[in-house]
Amino acid sequence: MPDRITLGEDSLTMEGWAVSAWDAREDRRFLINGVDFDMLAWPLPSPDLLACFPDIPHAEASRFRCQHYFSDPATLFPDGMARFNVTSQSGEHAWSYRSAWFLADPTGERPLPAPAQIASMIGTPDAHAFCWGGATIVSRFAQLLAERFGRPLSSFAAILDWGCGAGRLTRYLLDYGPPVTGVDIDPDMVQLCRQTLPDAEFLPVDLLPPTALATASFDLVLGLAVLPHLAEPVQDAWLAELQRLTRPGGLLLLSVQGMAQMALYRTPPARKQAAHHVGFHDACGLAGADAGHGRDVLHSPDYILSHWGRYFDVLDIIEAMAGNQDVVVLRRRAD
Repeated sequence: MPDRITLGEDSLTMEGWAVSAWDAREDRRFLINGVDFDMLAWPLPSPDLLACFPDIPHAEASRFRCQHYFSDPATLFPDGMARFNVTSQSGEHAWSYRSAWFLADPTGERPLPAPAQIASMIGTPDAHAFCWGGATIVSRFAQLLAERFGRPLSSFAAILDWGCGAGRLTRYLLDYGPPVTGVDIDPDMVQLCRQTLPDAEFLPVDLLPPTALATASFDLVLGLAVLPHLAEPVQDAWLAELQRLTRPGGLLLLSVQGMAQMALYRTPPARKQAAHHVGFHDACGLAGADAGHGRDVLHSPDYILSHWGRYFDVLDIIEAMAGNQDVVVLRRRAD
């Protein structure tokens, strides 16, 4: 997990932490664009992590600081992105993108939301975290679609960013070419996106569908951190609406809280057990929660496979692909 990425005139520095339950620490490699960082300070003291991960060996010394030197900044961002990873001694492989972090070339960044708007989305006003988080998720999604389906993002005809918020994904989706439509229940966020990302279309929507969008409008739907905040009847209504909006054969990537996020947020074991047994567990623990949204929902894989399977073919559930959340890979069945 990166905490800070700093780009200087001739070097890039990344600081953060890395914990592992079973891998030998001496086998870890810290890579930038597939090669080892020039300088590595690891492990560094991290007593704060011991409080979060008391059962993981060496959590109290798991911070790192890496530095990489370059003569030409253009070489740092091949295809517009720098890639960071922590691997075994074998280095990267075909699935390494699933755990990699990505930073977009800052010279191509679009206008950013205000710090308060960023904080409302990610819990901190840190613009850098907002950017590398969005770039990471879009890059992982792009490589998943290419690896699993042989579909580069540029091959899709129209993309829906469902629950677009401040446009954290849309700002990077636009670089791939297809038209992007973002929808959100917060009209202020929709207006913000219209101002900062004029190359996409943004529409406000109600908590409950239907929307004004035409049937079969999209062949790719992305929904980041939406379903974990919706009550079950609202989820079902939206799954039916997304089924209507997606073209036959179209793909959907929707995120849910999984074991990785539960570990990071220290979800009580009783909640994990409840989700396992009942499938859909709604703690309704978020401030401002009401009858339809602002919930705190856990899904079991069995629930997703059976319940969501009424609307789509459930192809996979991939751990921690969407930041810390799991990604459910779905396909719209042919009529």
